[in-house]
Amino acid sequence: MDWSAISGITASIGAARDIAKGMSALRDSTLINERTSALLEQLLKAQEGLLSHNAALLQLQGEHFEAREKLRKLEEAGRERGRYSLFQLRPGQFAYRVNLVPQQSGADEPASTEPLHYVCQPCFDKGIKSVLTGTFMMGVPNGLVCPTCKTQVFD
Repeated sequence: MDWSAISGITASIGAARDIAKGMSALRDSTLINERTSALLEQLLKAQEGLLSHNAALLQLQGEHFEAREKLRKLEEAGRERGRYSLFQLRPGQFAYRVNLVPQQSGADEPASTEPLHYVCQPCFDKGIKSVLTGTFMMGVPNGLVCPTCKTQVFD
């Protein structure tokens, strides 16, 4: 047997084996690249989903804030409206009059120092608090007028 030929065959087989391993590694590397690409694609989809979710969450938070602010304003307007009662000055002439008796809250509250006054009924119903002011004719009280809408109320 020719040891040199066997050595050459062994070297050739070893080289083939190394090439096959390289090809196998190349195949595995391609597979790894494919899997990595698929993984990155899934991560990108997850990130897009999270961004979409965050955008929806921010929108809902904004709507929640706006709703809470609107509710706060409505509650405040309700409390303010509760301070007044519709009062007929003359037949067919109405105005809101401040309630001088404090609302019962269970605690002793001091009497209101707010003076008795009237608020224009049409304006107040629109959400505008406009205190009626006195009008005078030749120095004599002549009635009340709304400084906002100019409605005249005579009492």
